This record gives sequence, structure tokens and C-alpha cells, in this order.
Amino acid sequence: TIAVREPAPGEALVRVTAPGVCHTELHFTSGLLDLGVAPVTMGHEIVGRIERVGDGVDAARVGERVIVYYYVGCGACRHCRVGDEHLCPAVRAEYGFVTDGGYAEYVTVPARTCVALPDHVGDVDAAPIGCGVTTAVHASRLAGVRAGEWVVVYGAGGVGYGLVQLAREQGARVIAVGRSARKLALARELGAEATVRAGEEGAQPVAERIRALTGGAGADVVFECVGTAE
Repeated sequence: TIAVREPAPGEALVRVTAPGVCHTELHFTSGLLDLGVAPVTMGHEIVGRIERVGDGVDAARVGERVIVYYYVGCGACRHCRVGDEHLCPAVRAEYGFVTDGGYAEYVTVPARTCVALPDHVGDVDAAPIGCGVTTAVHASRLAGVRAGEWVVVYGAGGVGYGLVQLAREQGARVIAVGRSARKLALARELGAEATVRAGEEGAQPVAERIRALTGGAGADVVFECVGTAE
């Protein structure tokens, strides 16, 4: 049990309604990832309602459904000035990593990190947007996906599903690769034109199957969402 920190000027107290489970949390619990901060409340995919606000924050925001952006940069460096707070060399808070996060009843955060949610998006559905989907958005922008390109999403999971949807919206032709038939079926529902099941005994290598699907051209863009040596 920890105390609920009242919001300081510019902050909001958020009552958490739906914290997502990112693969990063599994790395923390397994010991693979250790940032040297303990104890810490994990949870960086945070959805909730603003319950109280500090001075300087519009009182009308109380009761607002929000998703919390989990990085707080210095606000002054060249990265922060262009919206790349995740690259800030002097991060002030990183909820769920080095600062108490959303696996609790309440979290106190800068009001500017609280992004209003539209009514048609439920709390549980919105939670993975906090990291998994925003990661996909960032990757998609870096890749510069264009209409008509063949896009391979290697790894049908949280980030992969976001990439499938984004690439489809950008007019690309999407091939999803994964080991789970269930996950690949969902990738098709979300917009993948074709799927390749990796690791099937006796099957052609994944690269060969992708070249066959693309008429020998191969992929224009590959998003690698597995992150293992294999």
C-alpha cells in the first residue's frame, strides 16, 4: 500500500480503469530488464479518469477519460522541442519503468500527458494504444510506407497488429508472419492480405514463401517484431 500523491501545479490525479500488459512487463518480471529502480509500480499502458487536478489545470478536465503518455522529458532539449520526448537525455519521469505506473488504483501525472479518449473507444480496447500501438505508429512513420508496397509484419502480436492495420490504411499490401494459427487469423481480420506460418515442419523457408506471394519481388518494407536471434 502506498500513499496517493496529490496533484501538484500542472498535474492530474488519474484513477486507473484499464492498465495494459506490454511484453516489457514480462521482461521486468523475468529479470531480463532491470533499470535499477526498486520498488516500482509497473504499468505504462494507462487508461483512466481524471479525478483531481492541480493549480493551473482546467477544472473542467475532472471526469475526463484519458490515456496517459508515459514519458516526461525535460521539455527544453532539441528532442523535446520537436515532440521526441522518448529521446530526451534528461527524462523526468517514465511511468512503469523508473516512476510508479498504472498497476495501481491511482497515478499522478502531468496533465499535458493525459490525452482525451473518444467515447466510441472503450477503456480496455484503448489501453494497448499507450505503448503497443504508438510503437507501431512510430515505426510506420520511420519506414515511410507507401501505397502499393509489399509490407511484411514479422511477428503477429501487439505491435504487429498495429502495423498490419496502419499499413493497410496506407494502401500497402500486407503479409503477416507468425507461429500461431489463431494470431494469424486475427491478422487477416485486421487487414493482412496473406499470412505465412513460420516454423511449419517441411514448409519452405519464410523468405521463399514471401517471394512467391509477391511474384518474386520480395518485400519493400519488413517490420521485425520478434526480437530474438532465431
